[in-house]
Amino acid sequence: MSAVSVRLGEALYGIPVGRVSRVLRPPPVSRVPFPPPDVQGVAQVGGAVVAVLDLGTRLGGAPAVQPGRLLVVRPGRGREPVAVRVDGVGGLVDDEAAEPPEPQEAAAALPEGWITGVARMDDGRRVALLDLERVLGENG
Repeated sequence: MSAVSVRLGEALYGIPVGRVSRVLRPPPVSRVPFPPPDVQGVAQVGGAVVAVLDLGTRLGGAPAVQPGRLLVVRPGRGREPVAVRVDGVGGLVDDEAAEPPEPQEAAAALPEGWITGVARMDDGRRVALLDLERVLGENG
């Protein structure tokens, strides 16, 4: 299986390609009252209204740059698609040869199980593979 690499600041993360339905420039986002810190609002994408989450904030880091890119993803367990904002989208990374996550770096800063492994891009950069269902959790 492959993952779509996304950039948040200097960090690279991988989102399972099977969970990504669209990658697009962000449309206008409408604010909602009293959202959690990582919820930017809602947007109309392909005729549907989806929640827009800032993946940088969700992962406990700096917010994604504006305008950035949106990935419309399916979180799993029958939940409605959501859009996650990231700084940029790279290519595909092969996660078949992924190594277990190391305790230092990003894995140590996130809740257990959010990173399933670490893959390498062709140029040697490391990509932390995300368990999207856990990252988006019940509050996503």
